[in-house]
Amino acid sequence: MAVGDRSGFTFLEVMISVTILGIALVSLLGSQSQSISLAGIARVETTAALLARLKMTELVTDDVTDLFSSSGDFGEAYPGFTWQAEVTDLGEDETGLEHTGDLLKRVQLVVSADEEGGVACTLERIVMAVPGNNQGP
Repeated sequence: MAVGDRSGFTFLEVMISVTILGIALVSLLGSQSQSISLAGIARVETTAALLARLKMTELVTDDVTDLFSSSGDFGEAYPGFTWQAEVTDLGEDETGLEHTGDLLKRVQLVVSADEEGGVACTLERIVMAVPGNNQGP
């Protein structure tokens, strides 16, 4: 080995390597943060969809002739989730069917998540109200 021969990295090479490593770590942390955020949104939307199905089943398995618009929440088990049901009669004009009277009802259920600030899930169902007969899901 000659006296003037030096082996190793120069300061410039080390700085370029550190810069490249820093850029890679920042992009990895950004994608990890976005992944965690999307997982939280998916959790809220999935919970809202399951709660909407549960509430719709509760609404239409009761006596459908007594079905009316209402709203509420899901209690302490699901804080931040609220529901609102709107029930409207479908007349002959809307259905095109004769002799339906007030037998057909449209039930629109909206489940909202307060933490997301918007509607998380909307379900709509048409049920037939037969006096003295409960509707199944």
